[in-house]
Amino acid sequence: MEVNIADLTWSTFIYPREAKNEKTVKAYIETLAIGAKFPPIKIQRVFNYPHENEKIEARLILDGIHRWLAFKECGFKKIAAVEWKKEPLNYEINQIALLLEAARCNLRHGDRLSPRDKKQIARDIATSDQQCTWTEKALAERLGVIQQTINTWISDIRARQRTGREIIIIRLNRLGWSQGQIAEVVGISQGRVAQIINNTNFGEINNLLTQGREMDYIARHYHMDLALAWALRLEGKTDQEKFKELDWGLRTWDEWNFNECDERFGDDWPGRIPAQLVAHTLFYFTNPGDLVLDPMAGGCVVSDVCLVFERRCQSFDLVTRESRPEIKYHHWNSQEGHWPSTKRRI
Repeated sequence: MEVNIADLTWSTFIYPREAKNEKTVKAYIETLAIGAKFPPIKIQRVFNYPHENEKIEARLILDGIHRWLAFKECGFKKIAAVEWKKEPLNYEINQIALLLEAARCNLRHGDRLSPRDKKQIARDIATSDQQCTWTEKALAERLGVIQQTINTWISDIRARQRTGREIIIIRLNRLGWSQGQIAEVVGISQGRVAQIINNTNFGEINNLLTQGREMDYIARHYHMDLALAWALRLEGKTDQEKFKELDWGLRTWDEWNFNECDERFGDDWPGRIPAQLVAHTLFYFTNPGDLVLDPMAGGCVVSDVCLVFERRCQSFDLVTRESRPEIKYHHWNSQEGHWPSTKRRI
């Protein structure tokens, strides 16, 4: 079939090239000038493709960028093409599959992928593949290199992903989420979640404190947020001891006035409330282990303080974001009259 050249999209993520090869394009232009025929390029129709702050339908080039560029420069309006899959694909779900198909085509002919191109593909896939679905062995087979090379290229990305996933699991567990709920969020089995909860050890925190390390350093050392670092440091202490360690001072009268937010807890968010206010509320009206409902989670000050003071917490909002996995989307309906509740910890 023939398609309009103007309708095709060069996705810099999908098409595995560091840059176009001007020599190749020039050679193709000269060949076209003498009436040579070229094999069709390979394309794929997709939907949910991001473009200028919206999701659109697009025809992506999987193989034949240099032919496409040469045809454009020669003034052609159409070019011969074949589709990889007959039905349009959801771009959000199939990014890695599209990238690997483009890589496969470019391993066999034309300007073959350079080692640098292959490395970038491996790193792009590893970065997108948060659940580590693609093993180093599988990537090595697809990219035509040995597994040790893949390990070298992406070991730093995989290490950060494992650490980040474990931190999310520990955080949600301490906020009272069930292992089943956590497994759904992080995309691994419930059994693996249980292993991480039971085997993760942060015993070195006391050693770092003894060495004079600040809490900011300790949080960076474990790739965790500051609130969780404080929660681990203060685990097992009484509420009064926690107030003292945090340098807040427990106010025993019934009028509280806090002028500034404690930057250690919660995100910079419109309407942010001081963590000290939340802590006093927890101290006077709840006990360790109680369930706290935060119906408008916002910057998550409440969940951060609950983490430190060992209260379970359910956070809801109309706005969710990856950096705050504890927030669940919920639109409260006054006719229902209730909020989703936390299942018992298992």
